[in-house]
Amino acid sequence: MAGTIAPPGAVNAAPFSEVERWGMQEIPLKASKVYANPFADVSLTCRFQLGDFQQTVQGFYDGENNWKVRFMPPAEGWWTFETISSDPELSGQRGEFRCVPAGPKNHGPVVVRDAHHFGYADGSSYFCLGTTLYNWVHREASLQQQTLDTLQSNAFNKVRFCIFPKWHPFNHVEPPLYPYEKNAAGDFDFDRFNPDYFRHVERRILDLQALGIEADLILFHGYDHWGFSKMDPAHDDAYLRYLIARLAGFRNVWWTMANEWDFVQPPKNWDHIFQVVQAQDPSGHLRSIHNGRVWYDHAKPWVTHCVIQMQGGDTHATALGAREKYGKPVLVDEYGYEGNNTMSWGDLTAREETDRHWGIAMAGAYGSHGETYVHPGDILWWAVGGRLVGESPARLAFLKQVMTESAFDELETLPDAVRPGAALGKKGSHYLLWFLDFDWEQPITVELDGEGSYEAELIDPWVMKVYPLGRTTAGKQTFTLHLAPSVLRFKRATGAAATPASQSPMSLAELIARWEANPA
Repeated sequence: MAGTIAPPGAVNAAPFSEVERWGMQEIPLKASKVYANPFADVSLTCRFQLGDFQQTVQGFYDGENNWKVRFMPPAEGWWTFETISSDPELSGQRGEFRCVPAGPKNHGPVVVRDAHHFGYADGSSYFCLGTTLYNWVHREASLQQQTLDTLQSNAFNKVRFCIFPKWHPFNHVEPPLYPYEKNAAGDFDFDRFNPDYFRHVERRILDLQALGIEADLILFHGYDHWGFSKMDPAHDDAYLRYLIARLAGFRNVWWTMANEWDFVQPPKNWDHIFQVVQAQDPSGHLRSIHNGRVWYDHAKPWVTHCVIQMQGGDTHATALGAREKYGKPVLVDEYGYEGNNTMSWGDLTAREETDRHWGIAMAGAYGSHGETYVHPGDILWWAVGGRLVGESPARLAFLKQVMTESAFDELETLPDAVRPGAALGKKGSHYLLWFLDFDWEQPITVELDGEGSYEAELIDPWVMKVYPLGRTTAGKQTFTLHLAPSVLRFKRATGAAATPASQSPMSLAELIARWEANPA
């Protein structure tokens, strides 16, 4: 909603506008002077104030002598604002608006919580379940709408995609719009942005926001045949300033500096790019970078969370090691895709995709799905969206359900709680134990802290079923289990048991043997 503006020196007597906390307040401005290059020749900022708190936001040129300032208010109350510009008509514009409580579907931006986890700014839980749609906003409108329809019926709550169009196997298609205007010679003019291009991206970000989905924006990549990846540092910086001025006011935005940063040629100064993004973004959105073969140093202070690509290997061990090394949330954004595109990274079975994602989650980390089944016209979900046909999305939705029910953001890795296997838990309260594969006759030892008893459940990640086993006692126990992959969940028992089978605590060995005799 646009704020009400008074002329310089005047009192604003017009009706006040209202905007939700973490919504977007947009200030539209117009100037009559014609500039040779309005993108570069005019400076515009706006100072927003609530009591003693001030925040300065960059404005941007939006074409046809229109400028805008966008602001995501972080607190409720009466805000005032005043513009500062090199253009006299744009400078000194003042006004005010009221920031009201966020609506029921507005939880604010996603932030880092308790070092290793994500959560919404209002305190709500957020279990990140991502998917990959690199080029979806740069294809035909009908395909984009089909993609949104598919997302609406799935459990993904983050989508990573590119700001610049991508030229890559299975996606050799010119986009309908380009980010820059062309000069008389037909070459892209990196000094002049195409506002229509960025307006389109904004509409798609809002479409995702309406679905409760975070927009993880990839700022640079090397899969390019237009020259956007080869701009000089000055033009890179201008692009970042313009993009952030336009998009930082959207609450569901994340910044990923690059996809496969170490493959971009010529190399860029990624530390500098991080620093520009951090300095230009008044809302402090999440910042990361995606690797090819070489990990970036995620310990650097401008990195909010650790993003990893890995192909093959032990996703659980890798995610666990990164979590311990960096002390930040870990997001394995590429661990291979379910599909049949014949590439090693795009030829996983649904079971492999599901198992790898469970391994990541059981390390206290997060993952992103992708699907690479080849359809006529080279329509692959991972590249351009469309429809999902794989079997892993439903199973990853089940994983998300299990983790959300288990208060994932309260859980810590507990390497001593089970042997063999992996454990997450809140000691003395609830536990998750995961068994990917093992010798069925090998004894498993688990230790549940405290006294009293726990309600035990057996979870089949592939069949997507939860089997109540009954009550078992705290302390150390040994048993065998003939289901892999599988998960055991324990919750501290309180009050009278709901079913006769769980009234008297039994050993885990007895509970599991009873279930295996009648697995219903």
